[in-house]
Amino acid sequence: MPSTATATANSVATPAADELRITRVFQAPRALVFKAWTDPAMLIHWFGCAAFTTTFAEADVREGGQWRVGMRSPEGEDFVAHGRYLEVHTPERLVFTHQWDKQVAVNPALHGTRVTVVLHDEQDTTRLEFRQTGLATEASRDSHIGGWSDSLDALHRWLGAQQH
Repeated sequence: MPSTATATANSVATPAADELRITRVFQAPRALVFKAWTDPAMLIHWFGCAAFTTTFAEADVREGGQWRVGMRSPEGEDFVAHGRYLEVHTPERLVFTHQWDKQVAVNPALHGTRVTVVLHDEQDTTRLEFRQTGLATEASRDSHIGGWSDSLDALHRWLGAQQH
């Protein structure tokens, strides 16, 4: 059974049908964790589902700037996530929209979700609070749990490799 500190440090919550919250603790400085979210050369190493290969990452990190990340499934199907930065407060807060190109192609009126990433400097670690709102269905929310969990697991591994 995990300790209370571990259970609190790494958690997933679904407070509403359209909302996902994840808390993770990384053994890395807050500035490095923030840079991993905003530097395309870093994003390409961790952003995406575990079974997928990240093929490209672009980020114009400023309020109103856009980001895009491409992923390829094991079957060779390409998926592109993209959005616009709404708030950039280096190194503690990043707010951006998130949507999938394929969803927009099917339904151009479909709005993106909103993602908020808040980073807390806690001695030798960084606590990340992730929140995604505006998910269209509970099924979409639940599939995003897996995708974001895979990404944050990969970020944990990648940050660990940078520290050595």
